[in-house]
Amino acid sequence: MGELFTAGRNAPLPTRTVRFTATASVPLDVCAFVVDDGLQVASSDDVVFYNQPTTAGVRLEGKVIVVDVDAVRPGARVLCAVGCERPAAVSTSLCDAAGTVLASFHVEPAVGTETALLCWEIYRRHDEWKIRALGQGYAGALAEMFTAHGVEVESPSDAEKVAAPGPGSVIGLSPLEVLWRIFEDAARSAAAYTSSAKFAQHRFDDELSTAVADPARRMEPEADRARARAQQRYDELVGVAEARYRDDSAVLAAELLTVDATLPPALASWISPAWIHLHLPSDGVRVGEVTAPDLGPLRIPLCLPAPLTRPLWIDGDPADLGPVVSSVVVRLLTARPDTLLHLVDPGRTLPALEPLTAARLAGPPVHDRSRVPARLRGLADAADLDALARQVDAETASPVLLVLAGFPYGYDHDDLLEIVRIARTGSAGRVSVVLAGDPPDDRVAEILWDEAQKLPVDGELADPWTGGRWTFVPDSLPTETEHLRGALGGSSLPD
Repeated sequence: MGELFTAGRNAPLPTRTVRFTATASVPLDVCAFVVDDGLQVASSDDVVFYNQPTTAGVRLEGKVIVVDVDAVRPGARVLCAVGCERPAAVSTSLCDAAGTVLASFHVEPAVGTETALLCWEIYRRHDEWKIRALGQGYAGALAEMFTAHGVEVESPSDAEKVAAPGPGSVIGLSPLEVLWRIFEDAARSAAAYTSSAKFAQHRFDDELSTAVADPARRMEPEADRARARAQQRYDELVGVAEARYRDDSAVLAAELLTVDATLPPALASWISPAWIHLHLPSDGVRVGEVTAPDLGPLRIPLCLPAPLTRPLWIDGDPADLGPVVSSVVVRLLTARPDTLLHLVDPGRTLPALEPLTAARLAGPPVHDRSRVPARLRGLADAADLDALARQVDAETASPVLLVLAGFPYGYDHDDLLEIVRIARTGSAGRVSVVLAGDPPDDRVAEILWDEAQKLPVDGELADPWTGGRWTFVPDSLPTETEHLRGALGGSSLPD
């Protein structure tokens, strides 16, 4: 291999023993974490550095981290990292046992204060060991890096000296985390392809410029051969990158097909048998799919944690939002089977939702504009009382989902004040708020807009790992909903 990697690129590992080295213009300490799929250590024994030079499958030899993949505990992966005396670019390499360079990666701190850098991930994918260039930095130095991977440290100063950490914790991979890991893999694979294609184009342009640099010889046979060699190298590099991306996408598509039937309904596709046979609660809800149309047909579910920790604003023309809002509401109700629904819809924009969720309604839907203030005021007062009750006893009433549809029709300035009050008081997890429509031209509405998480009906978003651009397509409630009723009708409502 021996190639220069870019962040996100992955490749098969052709050896059973790999040696990680790093150099920079400042003093460095190399270290490694043995982590689970959630990137968390199981205990302090899973960290390798100069005060603790060995664990199963990983050891420190001088300034080199050595990983024997056959000795790493089953199901684990290894993160290779460095701590720097001060922010600096770091050159890293992975070599085999004989010292032959397998891959290299140049890591630039993203900001001027990052003094801890994750460089490489060594992981197993379908019985094959692979490597991936990472490049994530931590402005909080080793203290932040250790904490991010489940290691407890006594103080930042202790961690900055790489002092022996305290016990770590095991965090299981939930269904929501499974889908986010698949999205992360897709994002890094797409970024690797894009980076390789840009590099190929840059090298091709340089080689063509060199081939025609001498005006007297640019039409000679040797110049033609140089252009042909440049084209061949470009085609080969892009071809390899495309093949690697296609292979990654095929693996991820197969994973999605496999896991869909095992997901709880709130995260599964509408055609999943989970809606009929697997009425399980969920830590997240599916809100749509992301795709990179220029890179292929792969579609990745986009999910949010449940219950919502801040208001979700579904932005767009209220007349067009019905299927999207209804989809989000059905999934939020399914995620927490004891959730009660308060529906405020002065514009009657959600006709399909009411009969489907009748068993979960906490009271009649509000359609009359004159009844909006009383319902909001009552919910705000209830949220205040619930917040007081939680200070005494964590066991309180059922969680609440408040859906406010049809903005800006039917809501005035005082209504918006009550909505802010509900959203802020209920942010501890008992009250989830979904707003739909265009934001009103109101100062309080700006506060809500700023505090809310936005879900565009269509558009683009950037993934959080590489900043790659993805096209977002929101989920819509299917036309046939009979198979969804079982997952929505199981809660017991008050008399």
